[in-house]
Amino acid sequence: MIETSCWQGIMTDTSLSTFDDKNFADMVLSRQGVTVVDFWSTTCSPCRQLTKILCQLRAYVPDDVLIGQVDADKNPGLMRQFGVRSLPTLLFIKNGNVVETRIGVDRMQVLKKIIETHARD
Repeated sequence: MIETSCWQGIMTDTSLSTFDDKNFADMVLSRQGVTVVDFWSTTCSPCRQLTKILCQLRAYVPDDVLIGQVDADKNPGLMRQFGVRSLPTLLFIKNGNVVETRIGVDRMQVLKKIIETHARD
């Protein structure tokens, strides 16, 4: 699995997975449980803010929840497939199905509650 190290002023062992056109079906759509997919871009300031939140969030969600990112600039096919038109966009996918979509930057507590809700279902 490809992972991106999180940067929060210092390097941490917390990391986010990297999803792309080649591995998305295997790593996300075929997976059981909750996966959080962040569509982002390196040129998007709110995207960088959300990345920091997701890195922090990783420590507060169950270990079986997978959190990862799709570089929108490098994966336009996934953008089209999921109708992503704004960045950042978060998809909450459970057992291969999109169960919720959020656009923009939310507080960590909001995202944690969404994950917990779908993990219980």
